[in-house]
Amino acid sequence: MPDIRVRDVSKYYGSVRALAKVDLAIHDGDYTVLLGPSGCGKTTLLKIIAGILEPTSGNVRIGGKSMTGLAPEDRHIGFVFQNYALFPHLPVVDNAAYGLIARGENPDKARRIATDMLGLVHLEERTTAIPRELSGGMQQRLAMARALSTGSKLLLLDEPMNALDAYIRKELRVELRKMVKKLGLTAIHVTHDQEEAMALADKVVIMRDGRIMQVGTPQEVYNHPINPFVANFLGEANFLRVHFEKGKAKLLGVELSEGLSGDYIAAIRPENMHLGNEGAKIKVANCRLFGPYYRFEIDYNGMRLLVRSKYENNDAKCVTFDPKDVLLFKEPEEGLEKSLKIE
Repeated sequence: MPDIRVRDVSKYYGSVRALAKVDLAIHDGDYTVLLGPSGCGKTTLLKIIAGILEPTSGNVRIGGKSMTGLAPEDRHIGFVFQNYALFPHLPVVDNAAYGLIARGENPDKARRIATDMLGLVHLEERTTAIPRELSGGMQQRLAMARALSTGSKLLLLDEPMNALDAYIRKELRVELRKMVKKLGLTAIHVTHDQEEAMALADKVVIMRDGRIMQVGTPQEVYNHPINPFVANFLGEANFLRVHFEKGKAKLLGVELSEGLSGDYIAAIRPENMHLGNEGAKIKVANCRLFGPYYRFEIDYNGMRLLVRSKYENNDAKCVTFDPKDVLLFKEPEEGLEKSLKIE
């Protein structure tokens, strides 16, 4: 299985910067998700790893070997595109076998291998169908089978579930992770969907404006975000300014003792804020049910804050929190509002 090393990679289109000196290490067997808003550079990075794009500077190594100048078909990578890129006139088995045949494999052998892969994605009974006769979920699985048929140990996926409805996406991402782990693959998966990233990833790479903000397990980047952007993008957060004197400060009436001094940005996840009859005085402005939880918008001295709770409590008068659930950041150089902006 391949290690992937991206070193000092930048990509420019004229004067427009798509990537800025990106460094990334992906280890054998990792399921890595590149996560960020549209236009942050995640698909550009994926295509540079695949060889579809050449970097302006820097290099990519796979399995210790430099990929500079190496064509995509010579990198032994399975690629699942956002639009699946299926051949509309070919039956399922020939679509799945295409990559092998294009590499010079005997067509009969290629179809046997493809049939095995179609079994893995539960399409073994649709081998003679053509793509338009398949549902969106089936087309996605066919694209997966084609990538797997090449025998590649590195699988690249560019927003592979973007066109599917929410219920199908949830089902397929469970199958996808199981399949990747069962086959011992290394996967790099691009998405802008935070829930998808958390469900799939061993390692999450948060990107913004052509740069990597943070790399870590889903738990690490959620519980210990490196800056306000990561805290806000990977799950919601309430941001409040707080001033420490002699190591102490008060926030919504709760005392914080952090040994700090000066001005900080405090972030509190909505699920860590608790409505009741004790704490800072608030007014409930709005309450909506979101499946397993209620989402409250509350007003605190003219400031809008968010609260998540298992319980409906429209009559709550106060909000509080546990000090250990507060995330603290220095004021970003660009200012808080701009630092949270999704370009």
